[in-house]
Amino acid sequence: MELYRTPASALDKLVAHNLQPSPEFVAAARQALGSLDTALREHGARGSRLLGPRVLRTAKGGSYGRGTALRGSCDAELVIFLDCFKSYEDQRAHSTKILKDMQPLLESWGRDLGPGLSLQFPEQSTSKQFRLTSKDLGSWMDVSLVPAFDVLGHLSSGVKPKPLVYTSLLSSGCQEGENTACFAELRRNFVNTRPVKLKNLILLVKHWYLQVQAQEARRDALPPGYALELVTIFAWEQGCRKHTFSMAQGLRTVLALIQQYQHLCIFWTENYGFEDPTVGKFLRMQLERPRPVILDPADPTWDVGHGKTWHWDVLAQAAEYCRDQLCFLDAAGVPVQPWEGSGLPCAGLSGLGHPIQRSPNQGAHEHSKSHSTGQPRARNMQPSNPAPGLPKAVDKGSNISNVTACKASKSLKKVTCPKIVLDTTLNMSSHLLSTENTQSSHLPPGPLATANIMGPRPGMGPGLSQISSRELDRFIQDHLKPSPQFQEQVRRALDSILRCLREKCVHRTSRVSKGGSFGRGTDLKGSSDAELIIFLKDFQDFKDQGPLRVEILHDMQTQLQAWWQDPGSGLSLQFPEQNQPSVLQLQLVSTVLDSWMDISLLPAFDAVGKLSSGAKPQPQVYASLLSSGCQEGEHAACFSELRRDFVNTRPAKLKNLILLVKHWYQQVATGCKAPSGSALPPAYALELLTIFAWEQGCRKEQFPMAEGLKTVLGLVQQHQKLCVYWTVNYSPEDPALRAHLLGQLRKASPLVLDPADPTWNVGQGSWELLAKEAKALESQTCLLSGDGTPVPSWDVMPALLHQTPAGDLDKFISEFLQPNRQFLDQVKKAVDVICSFLKENCFRNSPIKVLKVVKGGSSAKGTALRGRSDADLVVFLSCFRQFTDQGNRRAEIISEIQAQLEACQQEKRFEVKFEISKRKNPRVLSFSLTSRTMLDHSVDFDVLPAFDALGQLGSGSRPNPRVYVDLIHSYSNAGEYSTCFTELQRDFIISRPTKLKSLIRLVKHWQQCNKMPGGRGSLPPQHGLELLTVYAWEQGSQDLQFNMATGFRTVLELVTQYHQLCIYWTVNYSTEDETIRDFLKLQLQKPKPIILDPADPTGNLGHNARWDLLAKEATAYMSALCCTDWDGTPIQPWPVQAAL
Repeated sequence: MELYRTPASALDKLVAHNLQPSPEFVAAARQALGSLDTALREHGARGSRLLGPRVLRTAKGGSYGRGTALRGSCDAELVIFLDCFKSYEDQRAHSTKILKDMQPLLESWGRDLGPGLSLQFPEQSTSKQFRLTSKDLGSWMDVSLVPAFDVLGHLSSGVKPKPLVYTSLLSSGCQEGENTACFAELRRNFVNTRPVKLKNLILLVKHWYLQVQAQEARRDALPPGYALELVTIFAWEQGCRKHTFSMAQGLRTVLALIQQYQHLCIFWTENYGFEDPTVGKFLRMQLERPRPVILDPADPTWDVGHGKTWHWDVLAQAAEYCRDQLCFLDAAGVPVQPWEGSGLPCAGLSGLGHPIQRSPNQGAHEHSKSHSTGQPRARNMQPSNPAPGLPKAVDKGSNISNVTACKASKSLKKVTCPKIVLDTTLNMSSHLLSTENTQSSHLPPGPLATANIMGPRPGMGPGLSQISSRELDRFIQDHLKPSPQFQEQVRRALDSILRCLREKCVHRTSRVSKGGSFGRGTDLKGSSDAELIIFLKDFQDFKDQGPLRVEILHDMQTQLQAWWQDPGSGLSLQFPEQNQPSVLQLQLVSTVLDSWMDISLLPAFDAVGKLSSGAKPQPQVYASLLSSGCQEGEHAACFSELRRDFVNTRPAKLKNLILLVKHWYQQVATGCKAPSGSALPPAYALELLTIFAWEQGCRKEQFPMAEGLKTVLGLVQQHQKLCVYWTVNYSPEDPALRAHLLGQLRKASPLVLDPADPTWNVGQGSWELLAKEAKALESQTCLLSGDGTPVPSWDVMPALLHQTPAGDLDKFISEFLQPNRQFLDQVKKAVDVICSFLKENCFRNSPIKVLKVVKGGSSAKGTALRGRSDADLVVFLSCFRQFTDQGNRRAEIISEIQAQLEACQQEKRFEVKFEISKRKNPRVLSFSLTSRTMLDHSVDFDVLPAFDALGQLGSGSRPNPRVYVDLIHSYSNAGEYSTCFTELQRDFIISRPTKLKSLIRLVKHWQQCNKMPGGRGSLPPQHGLELLTVYAWEQGSQDLQFNMATGFRTVLELVTQYHQLCIYWTVNYSTEDETIRDFLKLQLQKPKPIILDPADPTGNLGHNARWDLLAKEATAYMSALCCTDWDGTPIQPWPVQAAL
């Protein structure tokens, strides 16, 4: 999104250059609407003042009238007040007829709009709608023509309508917001009189809203843009009220309010109020509606927020996602904080600034102009009648028996509590108060723990297992994300510590770096860790760090203890017992915010130096590291910046997923004990595993949080197979690094190499407990969909093909690609039952007979991959007497087969889960068979009716040439009747050696690893790659026990030569028949690549596919570990020609 990439300081420029509407288009539209206004006044609503009602006056509304129209597209209302409407009821009864009568006048007016404008009429609704378009200026305006009752008359500026206006509105029996057009001028003036910069902020908020809407499938279910205009005005009124302000701060405040939509209750009494009993009673009813409540300031019947109708949760998730984007960081990289004010969210708190609303029963309320959940006026008033269940307002002399509430009040001491209670906000207030109490119920421990594992604190909220999968994003926001206020305090304190060390320590500092979870942006609320790396000029080599380290750390501790004073930030610096000789351990504690930071201060050799963004360290850096004789991860501090940047540059939502995984990890670590004599792997290993899961399975900035969590937990359960590493900083191209990496890969799994330090396997530790708890969590609420079914996980394997050594490919296939044998047996039994049932029961009372049912696809050929695979169930029917009959009676045949499948599903019992597609009137009937114990194992079947062209063909027999002659004369499109030859396709592959079918699996998996980029076209079909693999083996080896890497390398070589590929077989059809011979000649003269189906000569599996993309990936894989020897030399392919 363009907005997210815009620096905070450039937001004003973004609005001015990209969002404000074109003045030329605005002028053209104004002139066109002005001429329409004149025509209506002169000719009346029906085009004749003698025949139709008289136009009293008109008013321009919509975003155009309010001054909040965006560039490119906007909306306008032209409200026509007519003398024939004497009441709201008249308007309801006659509007449709009047709009219909207006059509001729509109068409006449539209013929002369002026240069550059055109008129279109879309499908009509209750108003007459049309679009003014300027192609030259790339802009358009959707205009609604609305006849209305002139209930207000000519109001003077700033004068409030009489209460009778609204009492008559309420007594008219109107629907919610039905008569909003009558109040268009009030609505327009409420917004249009605002400062220019506030209207610019509205443009920015609406631009963000449109970007979210464009990415949302349920865009019609989002709240209207006008609701966000009102929220923006409310935010400015409560937190700023200045004509100049920080655009980023204003946007941050609005998005923070959207995140708290479940607590929003906003209304104004500028045009209506509680003075009149009827209106006052109605307003109190409106304020009891589900949140958010945002009442239109002109029409109290219109709740623009409408909590039951609109999907505010979608906007809230998008608002939460963007909080860490560039547009909310100041020049120093510090997050911009929202405005503070009554009713606005406070930094570090999950609720609104104060959750209690002033009572409409109070006299002072009736004279105020603007009201909301936040009320800035009359704060010293005590409530005369507090709502049941809510605490009384607290002043300095109040006594609270609940200790937790006391702590909450301390942590909120900057927030002014309101003094008047409204009973209609009980649910919202009680929720907020309970949230605030739990956030402050635990103080940090004194001594620093040696392990980086902290247990769940009461402030962390409810257990993860109790949270709905749909509420995980909210859970992270409310309970896991650290307080921005505490983070800013820590940032300043760390800068002070570093400044002290630079100025006072004897040893010279070249530069410093901040690492740990704080530096990586993955620190949890309450407690977190940070590394302060001091790069010293005294260290010229890795080996220099050892002898001087104790002396240096002692000097640093002495200087800090003598220097530290609380700089007014509320932080204390503590020195716990030092139990690691190579590290100085500190702790920053904020008792006010109930948070602490464990700090490790490490002097280090500046091995990497200052790198420009995206640059790799020189290979010599790692060569010297490996030659230093260091222990595993001993010098990890030297690479802290690389480690920090590897994580910190990730999308905000991925870092939120990391927080969720770490929270689960902490719950496990606290609630259970690891096996005796072992320790859990570090939390950092889970961070890397989460990044790996996202990279391999998602790579989207927005994703379902539950899916990501389930994927990580699935990898944890496969810890014995984990082989995870990155080559962003080091690679096997350097001989020394290659030898080291291969040595690491020979070690027992799990292997999770630090992307900054190849000597550090962060995956070491006892994973068994984590795996057990991960399995248990999969059945809990947080990983179940709304209907109670398990949420899906991303398709991620615990190891990657291109990172697998060539000698380990057989093991890779066995562990990751071959389907589960038990599941295959279960599927085979189920398919046999289904085939028999269909043959016996389909068309029982019909002359149509099922001749045979044949299983095809990869599952039948023995080349299916583990997990989800495909198969065909081809039903050969007697009613098809030739190829061209297959299109006949399709609906009838599909309906009968579906009925029998459903009967089979009901009558038979299966070891697997049998599900039939619910699609109505399908062209292809589908069903799936899924393992009941391994939910990621399933086979998707397509049921295909077909002509029995082959008949009962004996094993190894060649079809009669007449079959192919008829096919050649019948087909229109390549492979159109390939289903008729399913048995031949299956037998061509299934008869091959087991190891060749393993190679086919490897090639198919390789293709699946290469995702098709956006754009036109598709990758070659998998059946084509199966045939290419068979060809490579036939021409290059034919050995039953060949080298897997050599076979794979040969297929990749052939893919790169796709321009020359010309492959075919004559096992089923030959050149003996003249028709077939001539047809084959024509086929082989077509543009390459050519891979003819050995069962169906009309099918060219090399045609119309993006072989160029696959060839590019094949070239890249040729230099990967899977295609090179231990010494780095490339594996040589078999000598195979690309064409026969």
